[in-house]
Amino acid sequence: MTLQDHMRRAAGEALRSFPEALRPDIYVISLRISHGEYSNVRQLWDYAYDPYMAIGYNTEAHVRRNLEASSSADPVEVRWNYAYMLLEESGPVGHHLDDPVGTNLYLDEVRSLDLWYEGELPEDVEEEKSEALFAHFDEACIDVAKHLRSSGLIEQALGCDVPIVVFDMFRPIEPEATQAANPPHLVPDDYVTFQTT
Repeated sequence: MTLQDHMRRAAGEALRSFPEALRPDIYVISLRISHGEYSNVRQLWDYAYDPYMAIGYNTEAHVRRNLEASSSADPVEVRWNYAYMLLEESGPVGHHLDDPVGTNLYLDEVRSLDLWYEGELPEDVEEEKSEALFAHFDEACIDVAKHLRSSGLIEQALGCDVPIVVFDMFRPIEPEATQAANPPHLVPDDYVTFQTT
């Protein structure tokens, strides 16, 4: 099994685990990418060592509850900002303590691609390798999102197609990653406006 096989399978299981009672109300799937949550080192480039993804969703009812709770809330922000989403997520998938299979597959893959490094490197080399590690996992997650759609898993789970918002709470990748992960007709205009203003 490859890392991509593992990630795709786990993402499909995450979709199938969405509560049946909420499925008709789900308008977006979230795919959160994390780098470095378990790193002891606080330098940015060290965060590439332990990337994982988690799949979640948000519902129309949750949007309404947030808007009712605050009369000054911006409806577009409440709908599309991950800070307002439920973030009822699947378990972590990738290089994470809770995913030993994913960890081994990830390390095997990045080592085979000569992306992995340990110890001191010249700063420019370390930066280049770290950027490559970020890009590698981001691309794997975008592939997962595309696979969920092309395989029909989203429509099977939800009965319709919805956008997948791909984001990292600590890196500004969301607009580009989300647009890469979805066909243009599924990325709403208000989402694009919110992300670009």
